[in-house]
Amino acid sequence: MADYRLIRSARRTLSLEVTPEGEVIVRAPQRLSAADIQRFVTSKRGWIAKHLEKPRRLMPEATPLEEAALKDRAREMLPALVARYAGQLQVTPRYVKITSAKKRFGSCNGKGGLCFSWRLMRYPLPAIEYVVAHEVAHLKQLNHSPAFYRVLASLMPDHRQRAQMLKNTPA
Repeated sequence: MADYRLIRSARRTLSLEVTPEGEVIVRAPQRLSAADIQRFVTSKRGWIAKHLEKPRRLMPEATPLEEAALKDRAREMLPALVARYAGQLQVTPRYVKITSAKKRFGSCNGKGGLCFSWRLMRYPLPAIEYVVAHEVAHLKQLNHSPAFYRVLASLMPDHRQRAQMLKNTPA
């Protein structure tokens, strides 16, 4: 069984993560017993092994010059893509913001704001379009229900193939 780092917090559920560096992280509620946590980790040993076996190709950190160029490209490209997909769904985001998020390429909040990481600009255009369409679809369905995926498919029938690009390109 792989070693893991345990992070306890005021959460209600257990979660498991294998980082790009190959570290196994378990997030658990404050009061959950060590035995329950160990049972959870043991029950997920196949999943952990599968993710530890994946080849890990990491993109090098962006230089300050590259980061500035990617931010400029994001500010230029992403609002236009948001407008295209939002127009198709007849929705309007409250704002579009470019962030420095490292683990999320995009997010949509309950108030209708969309955020995108400038790091997304390191990926191929079809993958960028997928993330934008995904977040715009959340303006109609703020969840990952079957209804959400119907909205997403109406914008982008090949969304599954495009999502794969994000997984097959170095992080």
